Amino acid sequence: MDLSSSAFFANPYPTYQVLREIGTPYWRQFPGGTGGSWLVVAYDDVAAILKEARVSKYPQFLVPDGQLGVLARTMQGTDPPDHTRLRRLSSGAFTPARVANLESRITQIANALIAGVRADGGMDFIPAFALPLPVMVISELLGIPVEDWEQFAAWSNQIVQAHTKRITDGERCVARKGLTELQAYFDGLVRARRDLPGEDLISAMVTARDADDRLTDEELVGTCMLLLIAGFETTVDLLANGMLTLLSHPEQYELLKSRPELMPSAVEEMLRYESPVQRGTFRCAREAITLQGITISPGQRVETFLGAANRDPGQFPDPDRFDITRTPNRHLAFGAGIHYCLGAALVRTEARIAFTCLLQALPRMRLTTRTPQWKPECLFRFRSLAALPVAF
Repeated sequence: MDLSSSAFFANPYPTYQVLREIGTPYWRQFPGGTGGSWLVVAYDDVAAILKEARVSKYPQFLVPDGQLGVLARTMQGTDPPDHTRLRRLSSGAFTPARVANLESRITQIANALIAGVRADGGMDFIPAFALPLPVMVISELLGIPVEDWEQFAAWSNQIVQAHTKRITDGERCVARKGLTELQAYFDGLVRARRDLPGEDLISAMVTARDADDRLTDEELVGTCMLLLIAGFETTVDLLANGMLTLLSHPEQYELLKSRPELMPSAVEEMLRYESPVQRGTFRCAREAITLQGITISPGQRVETFLGAANRDPGQFPDPDRFDITRTPNRHLAFGAGIHYCLGAALVRTEARIAFTCLLQALPRMRLTTRTPQWKPECLFRFRSLAALPVAF
């Protein structure tokens, strides 16, 4: 089963259906006899693995030590008790109050971006809106100077591209250089906030304490890098995929314009229908696990397909239909269990405000192409558009 073809990137859902119909996890052998992994696609099975304590996220099980740097010691790459401690000390990052305080600023940024293109009659939605909005929001949240925002976007994109299968050795070297530069930049910011805390998120994490415990500088740098990369890239993809989906379903687009109170439900359906993260990061069985009669042995890798789970007819009636009134909608776009996305509330808020502003200001927006350009798959498993030309 070829999961690296251009056809799969363009439309993975028929393949997901085939995998679901097998009824059990599917063993995929890696090319060249270098091992393999269990593919888990059914909703209940994916949810079970995401919550399974006998499955490890510890990256040294999967990647040679030293290749991930500080990212290996973030919440995304650790198990309890290390994960529990990191999550507890970082939990103030996205409190409801902190996210709520950002709403007016997110609205200002969204409206300013729209005002900058309204007279043009059209745009590539990604560089004009979907990309700069989350870059500006996460940069302000972290206390990044305005003059560094563009460099931040470049660094994040380079790091994501470092894990893309279809780049040259030269591009990979550039990406690794970007990772080193970003780490050094955050190291300087963390040291500066230790000396003089402000009102930003880095300062909040620097001063966060639990008894006599606090995040080390290395942990803070890793957490900042994780928030930038994960929060920025996934939000770009949610905005772009959501707009593509909405404009591809004109009856739902008109319904949302006539009933703006459906916006929170519409955002949830965008997350389900074209999940920004199609596959979770690799996990590894620490003990034998039985799933649908299949034994996953200790040391074997497991891949959870969030995009497949979110189209499972056993959980979602008529799952290939985009329905902004769908309820219930217990999708797994943000994962589940102890690794549930820490920034989910911020992502939802950004999307809700962004689409509200867009529909109010540009109600006649339409696609100018019927052939979406999807990027090649990358290790982070994002479902990402390369471009989204629209007219209004």
